[in-house]
Amino acid sequence: MNKKNRLLLGVSIIVVLLGYLLLTSGTSNQYEVSGAMAAKENLTGKVIIVNGSLVKGTDNWDPLTKTLTFKMTDGIATMDVVYIGDLPNMPAEVVDIQTTVTGQFNGNRFDAFRMLTKCPSKYEGENSFGANNTKGK
Repeated sequence: MNKKNRLLLGVSIIVVLLGYLLLTSGTSNQYEVSGAMAAKENLTGKVIIVNGSLVKGTDNWDPLTKTLTFKMTDGIATMDVVYIGDLPNMPAEVVDIQTTVTGQFNGNRFDAFRMLTKCPSKYEGENSFGANNTKGK
């Protein structure tokens, strides 16, 4: 293969990769609560991922139907969520439960089929490199 053909092949590969990146970068399906609420009209019927915090005291679990209803916020906007599935880990003593839900809008409600929770307080005090490290003393 001569230099001209290799150059043409290399340029072609770069153009295809750049085109792919441009097409996929504009179609993100992950939002904060306020962004999802602002774009709700354009997102109806589309599966998206929404990040925020569970509003303490708004969660209601029905074990018979495995349905959890709650409000979710990012500090700017709040939305109603209905999640059907196994109850995620949500310790009662935790004040701020970071939540990621996957689903779609159904009117003013967000119907989630996947829910992940992250409780940052669970990991406090486990710093092996900070003040708790007594190795070498």
